[in-house]
Amino acid sequence: MGRFITETGTASSVVREVSTTYTAEVNDRILADSTSGAFTITLPVNSSLLVNDTLQVIDVTSNFATNAVTLDRNGSLIQGDAENLDLDLNGASITLMYSGATYGWVIIGT
Repeated sequence: MGRFITETGTASSVVREVSTTYTAEVNDRILADSTSGAFTITLPVNSSLLVNDTLQVIDVTSNFATNAVTLDRNGSLIQGDAENLDLDLNGASITLMYSGATYGWVIIGT
C-alpha cells in the first residue's frame, strides 16, 4: 500500500514552496512560483516508489502560461509515456499517483 495525500490534504503531506529547480518527495504538496522563470521539478526516483504514492503541484502565482514548470519523469513513465510533462496553464493544480511500472505516474486530479 502506498503513501498518499488525503482529500483534506492534512495527513502525511508536506507543503513546500518552490521557485527553482527541485527534486520532489512522495507526499509533497508543492506551491510552485514560476514568477521569476521556468524551472523543473524532478519526480521521486523510480526505485523508491510504492504503488499509490502521490504528490501535488499547484501554480500558486498563476504564471505557468508565461513560465512553464516541467515535471521530469526521473526514469518513470507519466501517463504511460516516456516523456516529461510541461505544466503551462495558469492556475493549474495537478495531483499525480504512482500506479506501477506499466503506466508510471497517472493524473488523478486537476
